[in-house]
Amino acid sequence: MFFPKIGISAIVTFAVATTAQAGIKGAIVDESSNPVHNAAVTIRTLPNLVANARTLTNDKGAFNLNNAKKGQSIVVRKAGFLPETLSVVPGKKDYGNITLKRDPIENRIDSIIAKMTIDDMIAQMTQAKAPAVKCGNSICGSALEGGGAYTADFYANAWKQKIPVIYGKDNVHGVADVNGATIFPHNIGLGATRDSALVRKIGQAVAEEMWAAHIDLNFAPAVTVPQDERWGRVYEGFSENTELVANLGAAFVRGQQGDHNDAEWRVITTLKHFIGDGATDKGYDRGNATMTNKVLHQKYLPPYEAAIEQGALSVMASFNQVNGIHQHVDSALLTGVLKTELAFDGYVIADWEGIESSTTPGAAGDYSPGLVTGISSKDAIKNSINAGLDMAMVPQSAEAFVSNMKELVASGAISEERVKDACRRILRAKIRDGRIDNPNGPAAYVGITKNIGSAEHRQLAREAVQKSLVVLKNKKVLPLATTDKIFVTGSHANNTGLQCGAWTLGWQGTMEEVPGATSIQAGFDKVAKGALVATAEEAGTIVYVIGEVPYAEWFGDYRGNDFNNKIITKKARTDMSFNSTDENIAQIKQWQKAGHKVAVVLITGRPLPITSLINAADAFVVAWLPGSEGAGVADVLFGKVKPTGKLPHTWPKDTKQIPINVGDGKKGLYPYGFGLTY
Repeated sequence: MFFPKIGISAIVTFAVATTAQAGIKGAIVDESSNPVHNAAVTIRTLPNLVANARTLTNDKGAFNLNNAKKGQSIVVRKAGFLPETLSVVPGKKDYGNITLKRDPIENRIDSIIAKMTIDDMIAQMTQAKAPAVKCGNSICGSALEGGGAYTADFYANAWKQKIPVIYGKDNVHGVADVNGATIFPHNIGLGATRDSALVRKIGQAVAEEMWAAHIDLNFAPAVTVPQDERWGRVYEGFSENTELVANLGAAFVRGQQGDHNDAEWRVITTLKHFIGDGATDKGYDRGNATMTNKVLHQKYLPPYEAAIEQGALSVMASFNQVNGIHQHVDSALLTGVLKTELAFDGYVIADWEGIESSTTPGAAGDYSPGLVTGISSKDAIKNSINAGLDMAMVPQSAEAFVSNMKELVASGAISEERVKDACRRILRAKIRDGRIDNPNGPAAYVGITKNIGSAEHRQLAREAVQKSLVVLKNKKVLPLATTDKIFVTGSHANNTGLQCGAWTLGWQGTMEEVPGATSIQAGFDKVAKGALVATAEEAGTIVYVIGEVPYAEWFGDYRGNDFNNKIITKKARTDMSFNSTDENIAQIKQWQKAGHKVAVVLITGRPLPITSLINAADAFVVAWLPGSEGAGVADVLFGKVKPTGKLPHTWPKDTKQIPINVGDGKKGLYPYGFGLTY
């Protein structure tokens, strides 16, 4: 596997205004000198991916910006045109007419659309459930399967169509529904690494395993900025810190797609969930996020901007509401901010039956196998498509969506121009991703099964585990010595399903073994087998591996009043509850009374208010959700690799502090960025 040089394009910083600023003006025109309305004009300090200032052109194509300075650039973007970049010239205030050239890709799209009927375009806007490739009497644009489902031969029919049907899966930390795949740490662990070069390599490795499994569309990365530990999806985000999320999200896109879609192995990435999914009140999944426009732009929008600057081709709308408006029908944000202000020219896709979800904001559906949860009603379709949604994720209601779309277009409730724009955006992504020119995918990667769980990818995942571990406490216990007598135990010590977390062999994960994975216990056997003993009585030090069970979406929410010293457990797939750590603390004290040192390794998808548990341990290490390569834990505990992980979130003292985030004035048990080494 070839890992390209990261280069300066990996940088994301948020610039602060300095002196020597100047107001500038100009006008944006096309090649026929016609004014270009709503072109996005930004001032940037390249190679930074987030703008210093931005504005839109008026109906005459004119713009004014007040803070340009030497060393910066003026960047102009508009869907359908090639971007234009000019250097800021000291003393120059009027830049006259700046001409945007039509992107040659648009001519190709014109020729394809000219041969399509409205029904064909509506079908392109439809994402059905695999193995379906027909949407009405035309060919679907895409198909998907949820967590735990995978149709290995779907591609055989899907990719032979005149316009290939792209196959989407939530490969959020690897191709985790495919047996033997490499499972990387969930994003919260990658956030602890602070390593954008590593994340880029992981993005590429996941893309290579996707092609090996004949999957060409990824519903990742999540560029959420989680703000509340009660939310059941904290682990999907890289960090509570906007800048870190922007850095790592953009790096993952580069890994999956290359620099602006130049990689041979490129797949379509999907930024999610637009917008504010990690900002909901009380951390309720699918709830309402109350925020000002300033907060939205400063805290939650930059990760999208950074990843779009790197060429992201798709954005997924969110189930949550922002100030009371469901994000599948929020035209001000989907069209006004995402497509216009950020000049995003890819396609916006719904979440799972998210169109109908917009009629019941805040409600969680029942995704039990075979149960239809959405009907794609006419009003919901009309509102979402007109708001800016381009592709409908309708695995349970594709037929109803297509039928109702046809009627809505025929009646004029949805214009043909809106349908053409949506289809254009989907085709634009497929062309850029190479799916039109090379429908069978890159021969060097497609169906190359040796790439699935390859030694190289597993070593990369092990490195990610090593770099993600955060040592919170160490009373002269770590590093362990290979001459010590070590006993490894605990609920999560020898269970690869528990250490991988959700979105692994199923939506809610598994409590069973993951094929090809190395447990933390087995990792100790690999790294220092001679140091291990069979019982606690024989040991000098006990490594106690405990933690949360896998959970996804609202099933992981904490909605009670007392979160203190509790960890989520479950008896079945969705039978979950939060239970006290008192038994764990009692066990630790019993061992200590017998003369043993106890190092706790915590498997978790979020910081937890478990101060009593941390206080009880002699050493405390957070391993997050490390994935398939458990040996990375032993590498760090034995000091073969020094711990370098830093907290991507502030660690709360107790429930009363939640939400707690860097910069809010609260003092947690451990601050954002904390992490010991040795």
